[in-house]
Amino acid sequence: MSSAELVLALVVPLAIWALVLLFVLAILFAVQDGTRRLRRLHQVPCFGCRYYTGSPYLKCPVRPTDAASEAAIGCPDYADAATRPTPPRPKPRFKNSP
Repeated sequence: MSSAELVLALVVPLAIWALVLLFVLAILFAVQDGTRRLRRLHQVPCFGCRYYTGSPYLKCPVRPTDAASEAAIGCPDYADAATRPTPPRPKPRFKNSP
């Protein structure tokens, strides 16, 4: 076996394994970056806010440019939807109404 064939016999498998390792590392880094982004997006408080409408046209009338994005994480206008005050009951139109 000549020296050129010996070098090829060693370099080609090493190059293939190096490419496989780089591919696996790229996938792992992509998964790690994706989970980091998801954790960050789960901190967006808009979906529990009283002002969030859920409409695709106007998600939030208070801060429409920041609604449902990472910019809304520290929103100073956030108001919990569970603590929404109950609206006053309308006055009866007739005296005999309950």
